[in-house]
Amino acid sequence: MARATWHVAGALALATACGVEQNATPTVRDTPFACRRDADCPMGSCLTDFGICTRPGGQLETLLFEVTPRASEPVYGGARYLTLKNVAAAPARGARIELNVPPRISVTGRVLAAPELASCPLLASRTTLPVTLTFTPREQLLGLNVPSYQTQSRFDYSPNVREWLFVGSVPPGHYDVYMRLDSTQISEECPAVPQIFRDRSVGLLQGADDQLELQQPRPFSLRLVITWQDSLDGWRLDMVHPVTGEVLSNRVTLRASDADMATQTLVTTINYSRADGDFIAEGSELLRLSPPDGMTAGTVLLERTGVELSTPGEGAIGNVSSFGRTVDFQAWVWKEGNIDQPLPGVVNFSALELDEVETGAQTAFEVDAQVDATGQVRARLLPGTYRVRVTPGVEEVGAATVTSFEDTITVWPNGTPELDQQGGHVIDVPPAKKLGGRVVAELNRMPLQHVEVRASASNPTRNLCDGVSVDGGVPVCRKPAAPVLQRARANDPFVPRTRSGLTRDDGSFSLDGLDCGRCDAESPVYFDLRVRPDVSTGMPWVVRSGVDPYADTTTFFDTPLVVPMPVARPMRVTYGDPPQGPNGEDAGAAARNSLSGALVRVFALLDGRGQLVTHPDGLPPCVTMSALDPSACVQSVLQVAEARTDSEGQFLLLLPPDLE
Repeated sequence: MARATWHVAGALALATACGVEQNATPTVRDTPFACRRDADCPMGSCLTDFGICTRPGGQLETLLFEVTPRASEPVYGGARYLTLKNVAAAPARGARIELNVPPRISVTGRVLAAPELASCPLLASRTTLPVTLTFTPREQLLGLNVPSYQTQSRFDYSPNVREWLFVGSVPPGHYDVYMRLDSTQISEECPAVPQIFRDRSVGLLQGADDQLELQQPRPFSLRLVITWQDSLDGWRLDMVHPVTGEVLSNRVTLRASDADMATQTLVTTINYSRADGDFIAEGSELLRLSPPDGMTAGTVLLERTGVELSTPGEGAIGNVSSFGRTVDFQAWVWKEGNIDQPLPGVVNFSALELDEVETGAQTAFEVDAQVDATGQVRARLLPGTYRVRVTPGVEEVGAATVTSFEDTITVWPNGTPELDQQGGHVIDVPPAKKLGGRVVAELNRMPLQHVEVRASASNPTRNLCDGVSVDGGVPVCRKPAAPVLQRARANDPFVPRTRSGLTRDDGSFSLDGLDCGRCDAESPVYFDLRVRPDVSTGMPWVVRSGVDPYADTTTFFDTPLVVPMPVARPMRVTYGDPPQGPNGEDAGAAARNSLSGALVRVFALLDGRGQLVTHPDGLPPCVTMSALDPSACVQSVLQVAEARTDSEGQFLLLLPPDLE
């Protein structure tokens, strides 16, 4: 052991110089895979430049790399760069796998107006539209939290142009582009509407800036006959995308002055667009009726196919604005088992079902209210059944830690205006869950000390296949649910907060304060559990997805989490093109510039069954599949590693050999 101890100290110094970030000083017990020669590595070989053992390969092959340069980088800062890279093959001794970060691409162009807009004010002599464009990376469809980039068109006053042009810059990639009209430049009477342009390739031709000429298709129109009630005065009508939530139409304000009082109807028309290459069925767009600001009423969502019943382009909306008298609802929020002990925090009331809504209407209604110093929460609510979520506002430790809690309450309708209060309800918030276990090294089951263990929310849509078919055969799979409707029905998934801790001297850990939602073993909240050793230890992460705190807490003591020998890949992040040799040849990656101080996060790709995708090239996101084949699409990502580049742009990628 003395020989390994001596070599580890030198290896750590070398690792620091070669791009391995240190957050703490490791001990000998933290570096179980130290080596000087191949004979020290029973299941692999010695990566002598770093003094650690490495396996020849594993399950993880093509991975999604997200590179975030330092914000101070003059060209690359303020953006994230996404690229797929196959790391299955180890580079030659002394070489590194290169991640080349191209600069942002200048995107210029114009949006051509549909011919039907030629008669609009301000557009009669022009062919382009004043717009704001939002470029959203397609990777967002996989649940990856990536930023969007926005650019706004400007009017070119040059004599030979005099049109609206946009100029912006984005990292090269595939984008969904959302176009919104500048309402200050186009009147309400003009049928110009927002538009989504799906899966636009930007800057993927090396070294070429992009000229985008986007043509707005002819807008569609929907004539609606609405059953009129005085309570509808001031309501707003538009159309939204059921998956991504973008507005697809112009917005119409309903006015009593436009209604026909003899027939008690109001006739209006909205103009809307359909996204080119969209991934929703035609007719599943959502008509949205929103109440005026300050009115206690639900937002009504109606599928276009449910409104446009018989004649294309024409539909009817019945009585959807009656919700009953509002109730002054009061409740006490206490810690379970601690009578009269207030719990500061925020309570969200989201309607599961409202009593007086017309059959078939889907209504979104939610209110956030603060718990006061006495533990009381008050909110103006409509009669119905609500999902209640309590988010504690004070972090506590130990046994007193409480969870973010979810429950169901009923708000009863009022008999008379004088009886508009409902009180006395108590929301008992139970203690949070704990998750414990032990962490050991693979070769000798050595307990690992001072290693971070982190529990974060599992992607709730990771596995699209639930249970088995009636005959016990292939699992039944489903299309991803539309998030806008999920939220409207208060069926959006509970997302627990992230919790982390360090292993003790004996390798044990305890994560306190895990949110448990309804805190019911029959409907658990799932976590992704990651053991995250510091890169300087030469150990990879261990990733366990879909961990159930109710079922797995004893498992991780009886069967400890084992940190395996890594699949190690020396890598380097570069930018720019390499200079050319005297005969025009590429001088190679070594001649490129290095990107120092960049954060590199690494993700495995999972299909609709929650299984690892080793070769994702050409596979679409599952949400875009018209006929769902869960094994032929990419549904989500799972982070498996993280590092930061050194002053020479270098880092050591340490991967687990497989996902458990």
